[in-house]
Amino acid sequence: MGADAVKHMTLSIVKRSEALGAEIRGVDLSQSVSEDVFEEIRAAWYEHLVLVFPDQQLTNEQHIEFSARFGPLEVHPSGKYVLKDYPELLLLTNKKNDKGGYVSLRDGGSVWHSDLSYMGEPSLGSLLYGIDIPEIGGDTEWANMYFAYEALPKTLKKRVEGLRAIHQFDQNDNPRLGPPPGMTVDEMKGSIWEKKSPEIKARTPDVVHPIVRVHPETDRKALFVNRRFTTFVVDMEADEGESLLLDLFEYAERPEHIYRHKWNKHDLVLWDNRCTIHLACGGFPDEQIRTMQRATVRGEVPV
Repeated sequence: MGADAVKHMTLSIVKRSEALGAEIRGVDLSQSVSEDVFEEIRAAWYEHLVLVFPDQQLTNEQHIEFSARFGPLEVHPSGKYVLKDYPELLLLTNKKNDKGGYVSLRDGGSVWHSDLSYMGEPSLGSLLYGIDIPEIGGDTEWANMYFAYEALPKTLKKRVEGLRAIHQFDQNDNPRLGPPPGMTVDEMKGSIWEKKSPEIKARTPDVVHPIVRVHPETDRKALFVNRRFTTFVVDMEADEGESLLLDLFEYAERPEHIYRHKWNKHDLVLWDNRCTIHLACGGFPDEQIRTMQRATVRGEVPV
C-alpha cells in the first residue's frame, strides 16, 4: 500500500489524484453499512469530494438504500428517463429500442455541469453506478471548485463577491451552447437538445444562486457556476456577464483541478455537487454500450 493509502478500521482510502478523488475499498455496499463506517465514508467524501467504490454488486434497491443514507433522493424533474419501478434512479445509456430510438438521455453529461444546479435546492450529491462499460472511451472528469475559487486573483475574488447568477434547465436558453450543426429534430431526441415540454419547463423555472457558495459542512468557499446551466449574471449586461462567466469557467476547468475517471464495470462513484463540476468525456463508438444509473441526493439553498 502506497504512501497515499490510509487504513481506517475496515476501510482503505487511496487518493486517485492530487486535485480530488479517492478510492474506497474494504466495504460491501450491498450489505447494511454500520454508522461508524458510514461516518468514515462521509468524512472521506468531504475531504476528497469524489469517492470511487470498485467492484460493488448492487441491486437497484441496494443502490437506492445506500444513496438515501446521505439524504432524501430527488426524482429527476424531467421524469422521462427514470426507471419505471425505481424513479429515484436516472437511466443514462446509449441503448436503442426495437424502433431504433434511444431509450434514455445518451449525452446528459456532455457539457461541464453540477447536477440540478437549475433547481432551487440543487443536488447535494450524486451516486453513479457503472453497468455497461465500453471498451474504449466513456470516461468522466470532475473538477475541484474549491481550487477554482482559491486560484482566482484577488481582484477577481473581490469582483465576484456577492454576485449572483441565473441557472436554467432548458439547454436552448443557454447563449453559449447550441446543437451540433445540421442536427435534425429526430436526432435531438434522447439528447440534451431535445425540446423541453411546457410541463417540464413549468417544473424547472429559472433560479438564482450565488456565484461563490459556502459549503455547509466544510465552511469552504467554492465557485458555483458551470457552462451548461449557468446562463447570466444578475444585474449585469449580457456581454459583460458572459465575459465574466467565461473567465470563471477557465479557472474551474484547469487541468490541475481535474480528476479523470476510467470506468470499470460495477464502479459506484459518489461526488459532491456543491464543490465539484463534472463532464462525460464521450469518445466511444455508438455500437459499444455505456449504461449508468444515477441516484441524486436533494440539497439545500446555496448561500
